[in-house]
Order: sequence, then C-alpha cells, then structure tokens
Amino acid sequence: MKTLSLFSVLLVAGAATAANLGEQHEHETPNCCKPAADLAPRASYLVNANPLAQDEIQGTATGKVVFEGEKRPEVEDLSISEKQEKGCVEGGSTDKTNRSLLISKEGGIANVVITIDVDGAKLKLPEEPIMLDQIACRFEPHVMLVPMGATAKYHNSDTISHNVHTYSTKNPAFNKTIAAGASEEQKLEKAESIEVKCDIHPWMSCYLFVSDTPFAATTAADGSFSIRGLAPGEYTAKVW
Repeated sequence: MKTLSLFSVLLVAGAATAANLGEQHEHETPNCCKPAADLAPRASYLVNANPLAQDEIQGTATGKVVFEGEKRPEVEDLSISEKQEKGCVEGGSTDKTNRSLLISKEGGIANVVITIDVDGAKLKLPEEPIMLDQIACRFEPHVMLVPMGATAKYHNSDTISHNVHTYSTKNPAFNKTIAAGASEEQKLEKAESIEVKCDIHPWMSCYLFVSDTPFAATTAADGSFSIRGLAPGEYTAKVW
C-alpha cells in the first residue's frame, strides 16, 4: 500500500524560524498523572554541537509528509478493558487513541522522523538523562529523538507499576519493571530506532529514535517539519 507521497525539501536562505517540535498531537493528560514541569518530556533532545556562526547565512529545510491514496488505512482505537486499565486513571478512562498511524483531516501524517546528513555535524550530549515518561498508562511522547550516546531515563509518573521492554538490534535490550514514581536508566550508544513496550499494559508502546545527526525532526499533527541551522546547499532527506 502506498501511504507516503513524495515531498520536497526547501532550503530557505535567511534567518531560521523557531519550530515547536513538541506538539505531535493534542490529547488531555489527567491532572492526577501529570509530571512536574521540570520533568515534562520533549519530542526532541537533539542539539547541534558546532552550529553556524550568527553572521553566516543559515537556512531552514521545511516540508510536509502527507497520505496519498483514495482510501485511507483504517486505524481502530486501542482495545482496553476496565480490568486492564485499573489504576491507570483515577475517576476516568485511559486515552485509547491508536498512535501507530495518525493522519490529519487534510492528510498530514504525524510522528514521521526526517533526518538530513550534514558533513561534519556533531551532536551535543545533554548533561542530564533524557526522560521517557509513563503517564496514565501511555508512554510520553510517542516518538522521541535521542542523541546517540545519551542516557535515557525511563520514568513512571503513575501510581501503579509499569514495565519498560525495549526491542533494539544495536543497543543492549532493556526489560525491567518500573515501580510507581521510580526510574531506571540506560545509555544508548548506537544509532537506531527502538520500539518500547510495557508487558504489563500491552497497549503501551512508543519509539526512541537514536540519532547520529542533530539535523532531524518529527512531523507535527499536520505532517509538517522544520529543520533549522543549515548552510545553503542541496541535501538528501531520509524518512522513517
């Protein structure tokens, strides 16, 4: 099935504009399960270690990933029984949105990762571990960009236990139970996409995209993306 259309990458010479890469899709997080503001997870932790100087011409690669076809794939909501979600959300129900394929009304596809290889580009590693959180029995965010060599912090903001089980091929596998309010850490030294699941709550899944380049972004809810700080020139974009 053909689901992705071809898209163009436009390099705009001039000042780059800020892009909010954290807004993948809108959904309400119950007040009972929201993490502290300083712990709120982000969609991207990629930082360029050797950016262009302020007086150099900088460009922004922009584009959109859209569905192309007469009939859209049918993506059903998650099937979660009351027994399975017990303890997930006090006085409410778990978000049952199936995030495996999110297509907007206009056809934009969310959570697609776009990467651009740039010669000599280097990643700046964060001083603190990068947090992947478990909130109201969902992993947050659904797709997270992690710099190669960084440490991931698997945190549990819920009041019940979860399990973090990674399905990796280049990095060591991780499979541990995370108690309520607790965290476990893992260093990710190889670039790859890693599926993460919870064996206790089988509907819980997300992806860690371990990147070897700072020039990457996830598409927003409308399928758009923006990658800043590029020197003028031609680049090849890869889609995951």
